Amino acid sequence: MPLIRALKRTVFISLTLFGVPVLHGENLFVEEKLANGLELIAFPSHKVPLATIVLTCKGGAMTESPGSNGLTHLWEHMFFKGNEKLPNQEAFKKRIRTLGITYNGDTSAEKVRYFFTLPSVYLVEGLDFMADAIATPLIDEQELTKERKVVLDEWDRNASQPEFDFYNLQRSILYQEQGFLRDPLGDYSVIAEANRAQLMQIKKDIFVPQNCALIVGGDFEYEDLKAKAEKSFSIWTAPKEWKAITPPSFPKFTKTIDFVMFRPHIDNASVELTFMGPYLKETPKDTYIADILASLLQHKSGKFYRKFVDSGLTLGASFSYFTQSQTGESSFYLRATPENILNAKKSLLAEISAMAKPDYFSSDQLDDVKRSLIIDHKREINAPSSFTKTLAFWWPVTGLAYYQGYVNNMNQITLSDVQDFVKKYLINKPYLAGLLISEENGKKIKLKDTSKPFADKWLKKRPQTQKST
Repeated sequence: MPLIRALKRTVFISLTLFGVPVLHGENLFVEEKLANGLELIAFPSHKVPLATIVLTCKGGAMTESPGSNGLTHLWEHMFFKGNEKLPNQEAFKKRIRTLGITYNGDTSAEKVRYFFTLPSVYLVEGLDFMADAIATPLIDEQELTKERKVVLDEWDRNASQPEFDFYNLQRSILYQEQGFLRDPLGDYSVIAEANRAQLMQIKKDIFVPQNCALIVGGDFEYEDLKAKAEKSFSIWTAPKEWKAITPPSFPKFTKTIDFVMFRPHIDNASVELTFMGPYLKETPKDTYIADILASLLQHKSGKFYRKFVDSGLTLGASFSYFTQSQTGESSFYLRATPENILNAKKSLLAEISAMAKPDYFSSDQLDDVKRSLIIDHKREINAPSSFTKTLAFWWPVTGLAYYQGYVNNMNQITLSDVQDFVKKYLINKPYLAGLLISEENGKKIKLKDTSKPFADKWLKKRPQTQKST
């Protein structure tokens, strides 16, 4: 059950007819609340006799504290253990085999998802299976002991990657004492000492119907599904006077910080420049522009692509904006040979100003980008299982109203909007610049590791039980 860093997904042109979203006259999905407060979102499709059931939750690192950081991910693992109907993992797995279920889950900073795909003839059984798992988990102490080890092994695998400390340090510099709110993998020591009472408290605080949505896609009729879901999930209720956790606001990034980090086992070198981009809740229009800019910079006839990729200056160059409800990071990423990395970084800093000029992008390129987003979505909705999981990303992070209107709003973006975005968020704005390279190659180009003062302040020492990188 990997921790998935969900990326921006393309979405669709939608109109609204009597409250039901449609695409070129075709019903896409229906959305309404069940009696217990759980939101039901249905995406019927009769292409194949399968159904995908996803439970998505407004949870993850953003609902944790320093003393519980990483426990939502541990809870995700325990979801697939025993419950009142299936009292141990052996019974759980036997039921999975009987129903022909494929399953998984993921946890990120702002959402948790659990998903099953099974033959649609077993839809009722699948709904019951999901409801029992979320409503009546046992969180058995013996199973918890085993699963702590599984999650810590996953932590170790992540920590063995050369980039692990680099990205942890980036996050900590950007968000300071609140960096844990963006770290779903969590704190090793917290996970190692986790107990049943902590996980049951997470269930009370986070895994309640009012904080979740049930999204079902595939071969069924909506009215039939609604009645079945209502019955299956009636066993799941929230504690009295439940209130959603409101994460604190993050500090704004106010000054440029530049560091170099040496790490072994890195053949080439990379640079990441991170700016504070638009916050979804404050300036939603700017989030559409950020995505347009990212696609424009990947256009193969564009000036950026020709200068940084076609020329051979880098091995890869891109810009990304990750849509989240709590933050607004936008980043340039370069990967290059050690001898080229400093020149590539210098060229990138100079290139940012050029992006605001009227002739940097063309109208044809903008049209290509918009067309590509629409084509990608049409392809996506023909795969009901993956589309259902996509909806399960957007519901907790932005809400489906944002998602439904995305392409319509994107289509209204002009080149002038893109130029204004570059001026507003990038030109002469503070950024965090990190350069990752091996010590051997760094010394060849006369670099020093300057990350230690930041690492001493922000990176925790690793437990002795953890594998070293």
